[in-house]
Amino acid sequence: MTELTLTSANLRWGLDAHDEPYDLEAALRGFDTDVVCLQELWIGDDQPDRLDELARELGYDVLEQPMAPSFLRPRPEITARPDEAHGTWGIALLTRRPIRRWRVVDLGRMVERWDVAHRRALVAELDVDGVPIVVATVHLSFSPLNAAGQLRRLRGALPPGRASIVVGDCNLWGPPAAALLGGHRRAVRGRTWPARRPHSQLDHILVSPEIEVRAAAVGDPIGSDHLPVQARLGIATVG
Repeated sequence: MTELTLTSANLRWGLDAHDEPYDLEAALRGFDTDVVCLQELWIGDDQPDRLDELARELGYDVLEQPMAPSFLRPRPEITARPDEAHGTWGIALLTRRPIRRWRVVDLGRMVERWDVAHRRALVAELDVDGVPIVVATVHLSFSPLNAAGQLRRLRGALPPGRASIVVGDCNLWGPPAAALLGGHRRAVRGRTWPARRPHSQLDHILVSPEIEVRAAAVGDPIGSDHLPVQARLGIATVG
């Protein structure tokens, strides 16, 4: 057996409850896992991609996928109008494990037109000590109906019979999220939102039956309105 460690964190644009920047660099350094999946990642048009720079300094390869135009002031929002935007809002996958191949899976806008984000999944096949493991990171719609449809669409895009992990802010409670993926189970059980007084778990690490959960926990606050989740997973090696 070999191991893979993961973190998922919704960053909320890198802003705290007062819309002031928190120490994103300290958060990333503190995670220190093989894979880090990020949601609500803000990349401004007029500033360097600090995440990419820092991640590479920490030994990560970086995959990023914007899902909506966005702005920060007067408060952070996404928009359907690119002319209003000053940057993008999306997801990222950081990995210290080699990437064999990767793709973007279109999850669509689905039913509710008032969710202006174009939801997508980053799906990467990683080499974990010679074993191929599929990791998909998502940030699903805040509409439960939409989120359920998006998970079904992702399920159809995952390679059958392969070890896989779905990671991210699903905007769904754990039992329906796991059931919609069919066969996956929850690695982490604990409330993640809102960070100050959490009452719901929206952030998940969902693993297929081939994967052993060795340790898992909800992490400490980083400044966002979500708490991060982390897991240490056992992966069976070949031979």
